[in-house]
Amino acid sequence: MMKQAKYRAMFSMLIGSATIVVLFFCIPPAFAIEYPVAAYQGEDLARVRQWEKTWAGKKVDTGNIDQVAGFLPESFVGMYKEPEKWGGPAEGFYFNIVPYKQIKETKGMIEATRKNAGLVKTNTDGTIANYAELAGIPFPAPQTGLEIAWNFDFNNHGDSAHYKRMSPNINPKTRSERYGDQEQWELFFIHRTELQPVPRLPDNPKGYHRGIFIHMWGPPEFINTRYYSMRYIDPSKDDTMYMWYAQFRRIRRMSTKQRADAVDGTDLIYDDEFFWDGHIMRNTYSFKGTKELLCCRHQDMKKITRSKGQVVPNNLDMELTKLLVVEAVNKDPDYVYGKRVWYVCPETYIIRWSEVYDQLGRFWKTFIMFTNNEQTKTGAVKNFIVGYSLIDHQRTHGGFNVQEVQGISIDLDPKMFTVGYLQKTY
Repeated sequence: MMKQAKYRAMFSMLIGSATIVVLFFCIPPAFAIEYPVAAYQGEDLARVRQWEKTWAGKKVDTGNIDQVAGFLPESFVGMYKEPEKWGGPAEGFYFNIVPYKQIKETKGMIEATRKNAGLVKTNTDGTIANYAELAGIPFPAPQTGLEIAWNFDFNNHGDSAHYKRMSPNINPKTRSERYGDQEQWELFFIHRTELQPVPRLPDNPKGYHRGIFIHMWGPPEFINTRYYSMRYIDPSKDDTMYMWYAQFRRIRRMSTKQRADAVDGTDLIYDDEFFWDGHIMRNTYSFKGTKELLCCRHQDMKKITRSKGQVVPNNLDMELTKLLVVEAVNKDPDYVYGKRVWYVCPETYIIRWSEVYDQLGRFWKTFIMFTNNEQTKTGAVKNFIVGYSLIDHQRTHGGFNVQEVQGISIDLDPKMFTVGYLQKTY
C-alpha cells in the first residue's frame, strides 16, 4: 500500500510538471506579435489585385472620377468636377492609379516594436505611464482610437530630420499665391529607434519629447525670422515656443493659445503640422472602423505638375489603401475646430487624409498627405512626408507644400533648440 501511495504521488508530480510545461509553451512570448502589418493580406490583397487589373496604370480625371468616387473623400471628388473653381488648368485635375505596395518600417522601428510589445503601462486616464522609456509602435494591434493616436505619436520621423519647404498660400479665384520658403529641423529626445543612444537621450533635464527649429527665407518681410518649439514629455506642460523677428531684432515667447491661430495669414493653424501637432491627451478619440481610400504613399514630387493658383497638383500617384478612421475632438470647448477625422495608415501611422469641421459641425477643410520612401543617413529607408495639400472649402482657398528632404537620421546638436541659437548670425 505504501508503494502504491508513493507511485501515485510520483505520477501526480509528473502530471503537474507536464501541465506546467504545456502551459508555459502555450503562453505566447511578449515579442511574438505580428509586426510589421500590411494593410492588405490574404483574400483582401487578392481582391485589391483583381481591382488593379482594371485600374492600375489608368489616369483619373473629370470624365471618370465618379467611377472611383467611393475611394476618395466626397469633397475631393467635388473639386474634380469644378476644376475652374479651384484653379485647375485647362485640362482639369488628374491623377494616376498605381498598385498598392506595402510600406515596411525601418529595422530599428521594427526591433523596438517587437522588444516593447506588451510592456506598455497605461494609467486610468489613458496616458502611458512609461511613455519616455518606450520606442517603436506601442500598440501594434490597436483596438481604440486612443491607441491609434499613440501609435501616430510614436512615429519619430527617423529620430531627426532636415528639410526645405516651399509653401504657397493660394487664392484660386484670383490665381494669386503668397510663397513661404523655410528650412526645418526636427530632433526627438525620446522614442528613438535609429540613432544612438536609443530609446532616449540621457541628458534631458527639462524632459523634452521633441524639438522643431524653423528658419524662414520668405516671404521677404520674414527673411531670417526664426522659430523653435519644444514639446515636453509631461502632457500637463504646454509647449515652449519662441520666435526671433529679424526685422525688429526682438525675441518673443509665443503663447500656447496661439497654436489655434492662423499661421502668417494662411489657412493653416499651428496644430495642423503633420495634420495634428499637439499632446495626444488634448483630444478625445473614437475609432470609427476602416475605410479604403486612394493615397499618395510613394509620391515622386518631381513628377507633379501645377499651374499658378492650382490648389491640388496634377500627376499624383494614388494607391488603394485600407485606413483606420479616427474621430478626434479637442477637449477645449472653445477650440477653433469642432472635430477632425483622421484616416491613418496602419503601416506607418501617418495620417493620409484629414477632414476638419467647424464648431457648428459644418464641413470646413480637407488635407491630403504625400509621402515617399527616402534614404536615411544610416542606410535605412523611411517613408517620409514630402508634401501635402490643404483645401479650405468655406473660403475657397488652399495651401500646397513641397518638402525637399535634406537628411533623415542626422546628427543634430540639442543646443539648436535654444533662445541663444535664434540670434545666430548667418
